[in-house]
Amino acid sequence: MKHLLFCCCVLWVLAGCKEKYEPPVKSTGLGYLVMEGYFSPTGNAELRLSRTIPLSDTARMVTENSAQVMVEGNDGSQFPLAQTAPGIYTSNQLHLNNSVQYRLFITAAGKEYASDFVPVRPAPAIDSITWALEDDGMRIYINTHDPQNNTWYYRWETEETWEFRSVAPAVLKHTINPATNEIMGVEYRNPDQSPDYSIYTCWQHEFSKQILLGSSEKLSEDRIRLPLVYIPGRSWKLGVLYSINIKQYALTNAEYDYLQIMKRNSEETGSIFDPQPSNLKGNIRCLSDSREPVIGFFSIAERMEKRIFIKSSEVPGWNYFMYCTSAEIETDSAAFYPHMAPIGPYKINDRGEITEFTASEYPCVDCTLRGTNVKPLFWP
Repeated sequence: MKHLLFCCCVLWVLAGCKEKYEPPVKSTGLGYLVMEGYFSPTGNAELRLSRTIPLSDTARMVTENSAQVMVEGNDGSQFPLAQTAPGIYTSNQLHLNNSVQYRLFITAAGKEYASDFVPVRPAPAIDSITWALEDDGMRIYINTHDPQNNTWYYRWETEETWEFRSVAPAVLKHTINPATNEIMGVEYRNPDQSPDYSIYTCWQHEFSKQILLGSSEKLSEDRIRLPLVYIPGRSWKLGVLYSINIKQYALTNAEYDYLQIMKRNSEETGSIFDPQPSNLKGNIRCLSDSREPVIGFFSIAERMEKRIFIKSSEVPGWNYFMYCTSAEIETDSAAFYPHMAPIGPYKINDRGEITEFTASEYPCVDCTLRGTNVKPLFWP
């Protein structure tokens, strides 16, 4: 009992003693260069250049503009990237040789930066994307392998897209007094009194927020099956139709280690029991000042992609339900319910006037308040 009391007191002291931490790092006015990008050996390259800012600074990202960016081969070849947006440099003209090594060369703010020369990394195709019901939800798995046993280190990015719908197609809308902006009553959305399906079916997107890594280095065969995404039970993602697109990248051992440190620093810190932040050192350096840190890792690898669709009817017992209240409102009282969106007529008098209408909360009636009604090009 004494040991338990002592542990509780220690935890109470640790939780209660909070002081503002001032890192012992002198902040420069310009900040350190940060490089993030993707370089394909056959066409596309996109690089984002920015500058670090102090932890206490609430400003938005500081982009690095007007830089000169070049991909250089050890055979003397050069491939420039052009600035297409603030801090963004792109090219669709890369045609790299697998037998040549390349580096990234940047001139920015009067200084020169260069990466190590790296080889072109081929990437194996994604074998399949599978799913299984687990822990009252759904877990999505990536399945891949390299028949040549040359990859061993992988990174993935995910893009989820799902279709969802309102509780019912809306036939009515509020009439508004243009002078006072007050609700006067209701009217039909379309002259032919048909439903407005533009606010009935919508789509939502979500990109991976974590660094997704995997390695088969400890296996005898370069084969991987890993869970990448978990969808909680009864999520709206599987209300109608769900799709996930997975992008796969091949990594070197050095890049894998770099991203592992970045993952720990960004995702696994926050309490006294978590790993402490580690020094993040990539393969890019400042040629003008060897003491200046540079954040980023340059690599060249083909990107492989695969997409699957999952219908709600294919998932037994999912039973997604959007909780919405409904009400029958007298038309003359519509102004007292501004948070309730009209759906359809409930009562009509002998003169064809709507005296009562059904209604529900606006997010339940107008799907564009939770997504977009623009159908994705890849959607069936």
